[in-house]
Amino acid sequence: MKKIDNFHQVIQYLNDKEIVLTADRTSFYIKGKRIAVNGKNSHYLLSFEDFKNLYQKETFYIYEPTDETVNTEKDDEYYSWKSKNAN
Repeated sequence: MKKIDNFHQVIQYLNDKEIVLTADRTSFYIKGKRIAVNGKNSHYLLSFEDFKNLYQKETFYIYEPTDETVNTEKDDEYYSWKSKNAN
């Protein structure tokens, strides 16, 4: 994950429709005119002002999707084996 240098850049990334994360994997993104916060056990919306007041000293990172894809070949093999042995 690429670390974001300052809070001003965090706001810029959010305005550019990027997802930003904290070290504990809490994610933040724009939803309408608010900032959506998705944590392990929470989900809520904040105004920009509340977001700034609560998180301006936090370290943020840019979300980068992983290339982990589902191996359909293994799925096909498993389900063909399962259907053959179901009788």
